[in-house]
Amino acid sequence: MKLQSIIPLSSFGIQGPQGDVKAPGFAPDHELMGIVPSVNPHYLFRPELRLPVMNFLVNPGGDALGLVGPTGAGKTSIVAQVAARLNWPFRTIDAHSRMEIPELVGQMGLDCDPVTGDQRTVFRYGPLALAMKEGAIFLLNEADVLDPSVFAGLNAVLEGGYLVLADNGGEIIHAHPNFRFCITGNTRGQGDETGLYNGTLSQNLASWDRIRLLEVPYIDKASEMAILQSTMPTVDISILETMVDIANQVRKQFVGNPEMDLQPGEQGITVTFSTRTLLRWARLGITYSKAANANSGSFPFASPLAQALRESLSNRADKAMRLVLHTIAKDKFGSAWGADPVVS
Repeated sequence: MKLQSIIPLSSFGIQGPQGDVKAPGFAPDHELMGIVPSVNPHYLFRPELRLPVMNFLVNPGGDALGLVGPTGAGKTSIVAQVAARLNWPFRTIDAHSRMEIPELVGQMGLDCDPVTGDQRTVFRYGPLALAMKEGAIFLLNEADVLDPSVFAGLNAVLEGGYLVLADNGGEIIHAHPNFRFCITGNTRGQGDETGLYNGTLSQNLASWDRIRLLEVPYIDKASEMAILQSTMPTVDISILETMVDIANQVRKQFVGNPEMDLQPGEQGITVTFSTRTLLRWARLGITYSKAANANSGSFPFASPLAQALRESLSNRADKAMRLVLHTIAKDKFGSAWGADPVVS
């Protein structure tokens, strides 16, 4: 499978001054299309993120790519949606504190012979080994929760080297030219300064020296409004704008936000809005509001928007945090908020 300059930048919502410029990518009919991410037609690319990600994919230069930022900022989605437009095969796995190398590269397991029905022991390749063989993007989510010794065991792979599968007779996998290694994390590999991201660990400096880091902040208001309006074009723009303002105020007070700038008396919030969560709130809020208008005498919720907020976000928080979230929302919406029992 050969990387070619065949993908028009209009796929990313970009039109070049000299017509439709093309970017390196793959034909849309290759044999690994089954592991190419689905295109989200409402996804809005931020140029400051799209350009470095595409630059890495075209020319990694012996590096891996790391995307760091707060929860819900869009670290995974930017890589997945670039891959979707470029028809680039994509494999991903979420890291955890007990993860060991065999879970990534493969291990022996039982299989059943389709002819005889007899059990046999076979080697099953892990997602990292498969990505290296296929020439796929491999994305390790939440990599900063890994045991540092496990991460250090990937150093050769991080810089484009080979992988030795001792459990498969010492098989050596040389990385396909199209293989790319990416990670995401909430921290910068030096531990958690906020106390919010439980389980993250200080990582081996030699491992992170092999990674080019891209900071992923929360999306700006204008871009998020564009996403909401594209997804829900018939909804009153003032309602969507108020929801975005509420989301940004919550993010500002989120203790995992590195840009947090609390004023005296403000309390840090322990949950936050991703764009996905905001879309869920808007979708549920509009649905419940329409149902309330149609069934005013029998609708079970005094505040449709408050009920939608509970289901979308605030039910994850403790009672004190729910009070903070609903107070912010009530203050922004005013009388349109309705009688919310959480704050009444």
